[in-house]
Amino acid sequence: MPENNSASQPVTTDPRPGLGALLRSRWPSILGLVMIAATSFRGADVYVVTLLTMLAALIYLTAAATARRRAAWVAFAISAVVMPVGILTRLDLTIPLIAIAVLLVTYGVITLERDGWRELAVQAAGFAGFTAVSVIALNLGPAVAAYAASAGVIGHGVWDLIHHHRDKVVTRAYAEFCAVLDFGMGALLLIVTWVTVLQ
Repeated sequence: MPENNSASQPVTTDPRPGLGALLRSRWPSILGLVMIAATSFRGADVYVVTLLTMLAALIYLTAAATARRRAAWVAFAISAVVMPVGILTRLDLTIPLIAIAVLLVTYGVITLERDGWRELAVQAAGFAGFTAVSVIALNLGPAVAAYAASAGVIGHGVWDLIHHHRDKVVTRAYAEFCAVLDFGMGALLLIVTWVTVLQ
C-alpha cells in the first residue's frame, strides 16, 4: 500500500488577510475616509478646513485635560454635530472654541497631577498654534488662504502621526483616524484650489 504522507506535509495558509480582517484592522482609516466624504459634501473650502483643524486640536486638548485617552472619541462625537452646523450656517466659531479651550486648560490645571501639566501645556500650545494658523487663513485672499488652511490641517496630520508613534494623549486608533482625515482634507482643498486656478 502507498504510504500516506499527508501528516508530514506542511500546512500552508494564505498569508493575505481576508476582507473582513482588513476592515477590522483598518477601521480608523476607513472611518477617516467616510468623514472626508461627509465633511466635504458642500466641497472642501477654507472655512471647512480651518474649522476641522481647530476642532481636531481641541479634541487633543480635551483628552489631555481629562487624562482620558478615550475622551477624544467623545469629543469627536460632539464635534461631529458641531461641524455640519458650522458648515451649513457658516458661523465663526473661533471665539466659542477658544473659550472651551480656556475652560479645558483651567479644568486640567485644577484636576491633574503635576506630571500631567506638561502634556496639557503641549496640547494647549498646539491648539493655540493651529487656531492661529486657521484664523490667519480665514483673513487672507482666496488662493493664499487655501494654501495656509491646507498647511494647517496637514500640519495637524503630522501631529497625529507623532502622537500615533508616541502612543500618548489619544488612542492610536483615534490618531490614525484623524491623520487620514487631516491629510485627506488638506489634499482635497489643494486639488480644488488648483482645479479652480486652471479653469
